[in-house]
Amino acid sequence: MVSSLPSVDDNIRKVSIPNSSSLLSTGLNGDHEQQPPHPPSAGLKLRSTDLETSQEISVDFCKLHAEYVNSSRIPGRRGKEVGVGTTSTVRVMYEKGSSKTTLFAVKEFRKCAPEEDKKEYERCIKSEFSIAVSLDHPNIVKTVRLCVHNGLWNQVMEYCSRGELFEIARRKYIRVEDQMCFFKQILQGVAYLHDKGIAHRDIKLENILLTEEGHLKITDFGVATIFRRSHPGMESASEQDPKDSGEIRRCKPGFCGSLPYVAPEVLAEKDYDPRAIDVWSCGIVCVAILMTGKPWNAALPEEPRYAQFLKGWEDFAKLKAGGNPTITGLDIPSCGPYFKAIRKPSLLRLVLKMLHPDPKYRISIHTALRQRWVRDIECCCPDPKDLPNIDSSTDSCRPKFLVQHKHCPIEKRGLFKW
Repeated sequence: MVSSLPSVDDNIRKVSIPNSSSLLSTGLNGDHEQQPPHPPSAGLKLRSTDLETSQEISVDFCKLHAEYVNSSRIPGRRGKEVGVGTTSTVRVMYEKGSSKTTLFAVKEFRKCAPEEDKKEYERCIKSEFSIAVSLDHPNIVKTVRLCVHNGLWNQVMEYCSRGELFEIARRKYIRVEDQMCFFKQILQGVAYLHDKGIAHRDIKLENILLTEEGHLKITDFGVATIFRRSHPGMESASEQDPKDSGEIRRCKPGFCGSLPYVAPEVLAEKDYDPRAIDVWSCGIVCVAILMTGKPWNAALPEEPRYAQFLKGWEDFAKLKAGGNPTITGLDIPSCGPYFKAIRKPSLLRLVLKMLHPDPKYRISIHTALRQRWVRDIECCCPDPKDLPNIDSSTDSCRPKFLVQHKHCPIEKRGLFKW
């Protein structure tokens, strides 16, 4: 399912960065980040901050091999390993009694560290599972089951055979129409999460997978937060949630995410609206898809490329009447070569609105989706809420998104096949 899983080092970062030149982003051209080490329990400690100590999470689970079988043909050998990280390993399995062609990705969590509280450790795993299993959308990885095996927790999910968007973007074979279809699918998935009162908080290329059909799926809800409604793992949670007053619960200061994708308000150690940081991360992902590289190592003033980006916004605000720092017309800030290289003006304006350095002026994910040109993007994976409006009785009535895209390279045959 994935070629590299998010480690604790990916999810928890120190905010003080003495020298931006020492921070090499995990770029699409093969560079690697240099990051300070963190204790194995750091990720789980962060995940627990969204739950009150009195809250108990109730989930059903089973023994792994009571329902699933290793995909390996060699007796006793585990299934094909498709992802390894600090916190988990992912292997391929299939369900007992079903066709061996229907595969599942099984994420095996690491052992509870000696210094960790076992009850808290298990509660965090159950929290991640209960959030993931509550979701049902074509652009979200479907989570199926929570299991135990040899004392370790395992999460069973749908298998996305084409792997991470990171690897696909790095290979530079996707066309402009593919890039736009990817962008729209990501927006659809995040909009669904926000409708459910959930913020992902770690949107990045590595956490977006591609199926055989070319559909994008958002995965890994290890640092997701509930900003509205009750936690889906609570017995009291329901469609008519008494806690769903519409009030948005802001997140306390604290670092989460992967550094090149993290919004500036998080790095500034302020409380923040988790929806806004998802919008920011989606903007970074869009730039990374278009330019096969990330615009900066970190959204910090001491980072040269981000400083240039900030200056563009400051100069733009000075030219606007009353110092209004929002994009309201055709004029946009000049934010450096990465952004000048985006040739489509409407796309550039949208990306900059999603990457507004001040979160109170940043647009919402739903506003991004409502842009006319975004609605007109030919998307091979329609949002379910759009389906009732489809009249497929005649070809002339079919909307543009009923298309089939070849998001993967054409398979070569013979000596020079992929």
